[in-house]
Amino acid sequence: MPVVPTIPPLTSPPTNVFGLYQYVAQRIPGYDPSEYYRELNSAYIHVWEEVSKLKNHYFTNISTLTVVNASRTFDLLQNSDGNLSGPLSQRLYQITRIRVLPPAGGLYQATTNFPPNEQDFIALSANPTASAAQTGPYYWFISGRGQLNWALPIAAGSTLEIMYTFWPIQLVASYAGTVSSVGTAVTGSGTAFTSLLQPDFQAALPTAAFGQEQIQVELVCNNNQIYRVVSIASGTALTTQNAVAPALGAGSQYALATLPEIPREHIRVIASIATSKMYSLAADDARAEEWTAIAASNMQMMKDSLIERQSNNPPRRQRFPYGIGRRNRAFLS
Repeated sequence: MPVVPTIPPLTSPPTNVFGLYQYVAQRIPGYDPSEYYRELNSAYIHVWEEVSKLKNHYFTNISTLTVVNASRTFDLLQNSDGNLSGPLSQRLYQITRIRVLPPAGGLYQATTNFPPNEQDFIALSANPTASAAQTGPYYWFISGRGQLNWALPIAAGSTLEIMYTFWPIQLVASYAGTVSSVGTAVTGSGTAFTSLLQPDFQAALPTAAFGQEQIQVELVCNNNQIYRVVSIASGTALTTQNAVAPALGAGSQYALATLPEIPREHIRVIASIATSKMYSLAADDARAEEWTAIAASNMQMMKDSLIERQSNNPPRRQRFPYGIGRRNRAFLS
């Protein structure tokens, strides 16, 4: 792993994984950088799991696909059967809702997610040579790894509007090689900007046309100036949203870091969870209990914020909504 650049620690709350690494390493020095990043990613997954439990749609995307071949089954991850205009997403976790726009229809029609043993599903799917559905009803269930199954074949030319939850990509920082800049253009020497993502997920690198599932990346340079990266063209070329000033001369150190896909103002919860885990490595460090409490408090604040984002009231105690009646003693005896 390349040597971590000598960039002064942040004095403001961190926004990216490199800042989170600095935050934790300041409090608990002495570990290998890989250990800090491991605990940060473990904490990130924990936060994502907690967010996914809420009645919230933060990790949610909506995509439309066209049915190419009438079929009862569709591969949403890879589109290996070619029945759709393309795959839905390799980051697919759960389906929230599906609507169907028939070839000659003007309105999207609702669908129902039925278990395969539901009597209505069994009855509708009884005919193995049934004609493709043009008007519904539309019954479906998910099996295996992203296999969408319908009770009736879906007609070619239909449009599927799919709302789904996606899982997070691990947090990564890159600082191999050096960089220079002119305006918003940053050029690397010996760099590997695209290594932020595995080869199968290169489509999630930032581009000028920002997508919901594209990762967010920041460039840290000039003694901790932070610039948002709007596109990564190659392993040695990227573009920032604002011009880097002062410009970076040849041989400048840098850090290119991904951002957690959670509300920016609550990113500290990842650092607090990772800090408590790092303290617990010593087994007898009393600070582990303190930071566990801090992490729990930060987590609850984030949850309350996300609940309000959906215009729902945060959980609170309230009066029992029903009256208490007397039972007939004779009946009870």
